[in-house]
Order: sequence, then C-alpha cells, then structure tokens
Amino acid sequence: MKFRILAIAAIVILTASMAAAQSIRETSRAQAWDLSIETRYAGSSDYSGDNNTSLELDDDLGWGFGFGYNMNERFSLGMLFSWRSVNYKATYEDATDPAVVTDSYGGELDTGTFAAMGQWNIMPKSLTPYVNGGIGWTLIDTNIVADYQTGCWYDPWWGYVCSGYTSTYGTDAASFALGAGLRFEPNETVFIQIGYEMDWLDLDSVDSFNIFRVDVGFTNN
Repeated sequence: MKFRILAIAAIVILTASMAAAQSIRETSRAQAWDLSIETRYAGSSDYSGDNNTSLELDDDLGWGFGFGYNMNERFSLGMLFSWRSVNYKATYEDATDPAVVTDSYGGELDTGTFAAMGQWNIMPKSLTPYVNGGIGWTLIDTNIVADYQTGCWYDPWWGYVCSGYTSTYGTDAASFALGAGLRFEPNETVFIQIGYEMDWLDLDSVDSFNIFRVDVGFTNN
C-alpha cells in the first residue's frame, strides 16, 4: 500500500515537473510592479515566561497583501501588510498564593504587521526558487480589558455629548522575517508563490513563528 502511494506521488510529481518544464520561459518582470494576496498559516506554539507563566497559541490561518517593484529580473523591493486572529490560553501564578494557585484565561489575540520586504529570484525564469527577508513592526492586541474611560465633547449638531470607550492590553515590537520558496508565472500577468517563512519578534517572552504561505498575484506587464 505504501509503495502504491509513493508510486502515485512520484508519477504526479513527474507529470507536474514535465508540464512545468515545457512552460518555463524567460521572464519580463524587470521594472514592473507586483501586487499579491497572501495566505499565511502559522502552526501552534507554546512559550514559557518568568514566574511559571506560559502562553499557548493555536494554529491559525492569517491573511496579507503586498506590493513590490522588480528592480530587475531577479531582485524586488516592496511592502507587506498581514494580520491574524488566533485563540490562546495564558497561565500565570495567582498573586494571593503564587506557590500553590495557578490561574489561566483564554481569548483571541489579534496581530498586525507592516514590513519592508526584499526578494531574490534565483533564476530569471517563469519557474524559479526564491529567498526573501524583511523587517517591520508588529502590533499585538490581547483583547483583555485594561480600562474603561468616558470622554465628553461639544458637537455643533447634538450639543454636549459624552461617550465611553474601552482600552485593552497590548504591545508592539520590531519583527524580522526570512523565507524561501518557489515562484511560478503561468503567464506574464499572473504569478503564484508557495513558501516557508520564519518570523521573529523582538520580545523576551515570544521567540518565533513558523509561517507557511501561498501568494497569488499580478504583474503589471
């Protein structure tokens, strides 16, 4: 049974490789803009902090979009914006009896990242491996209520108006990324990229994220 599965997989890969090889051509992406929509899947992660604190993040599918300018057939520079909402569980020591009591709570964590990205396409072909990297800034919102405040102002139509708003706990930090993958251009307008990316945050309590991404984009040739 395992041999049949491996044989079928080998035939599928060989057929796809032959079809892709027949369609490989020289590209004309130099001095053209790329616009892409991205799916960014992150696996589950566990982190440990001081005083027996811990954080568990579920796996989740995030989204993003980006744009870049192809300086030549191989190198491009651009910007990326991505976001993700993920369920989490946090554990911490109770201040009343930290030696015995441990509390936990859960919720949904929201993240958003703005980043400058660079990509090196190894071959000037319609099918090419690539490596990329980026540096940016990530915003994190725990959606845990921190405070409730009321503000008042004068409205020329409604008069004196007061309204309340809720602030939540969150933070922000520098973020870094390194990745690699495969880029395929079925024609001069459309491209597809499949790859892996490692993301880091400049936070003591959170180390890194494994990101698997699929991008679908357009080139303005």
